[in-house]
Amino acid sequence: MHIVFDAKPVEAKPLRDQTVERLRFALRRLYTLVNSVRVRFSDLNGPRGGVDKHAHIQLNLLSNGSVVVEARATSWRTALDNALQRAITKVLRTRKQASRPQRKSVRSLVQDSN
Repeated sequence: MHIVFDAKPVEAKPLRDQTVERLRFALRRLYTLVNSVRVRFSDLNGPRGGVDKHAHIQLNLLSNGSVVVEARATSWRTALDNALQRAITKVLRTRKQASRPQRKSVRSLVQDSN
C-alpha cells in the first residue's frame, strides 16, 4: 500500500511518521482492498485556533474506484482519527454493496418473459 502525505501547515509536518503508522494499523485488515492512500492536512483559519484542523483522506481501491472522506477537529490527531473511522466504514460499506448480487428490475423481467 502506497501512502502519500501532504501537509500545508508547518505544525502538521512532524506528524508524518505517526500518521503513516496510524494508517497502516487502521487499514491492516483492508490491506487487500486498498491500493494507495493520500492524506492531506490543512489549517482552515491559520494560527487563530478553534475547530479548524482539517484532515482529508483519499483511498484508491483496487476494484471499486476511490473513497474520499474529510474531518475537522481541534487537533491534528483527532481529525485524522475521525477521518480514518469514516474511511473504514465507507470502504466496508462499498465492499458489501459490491458483493451483493444485483437485482433485476421489473422492466427487464417483463422483457425477458416475452
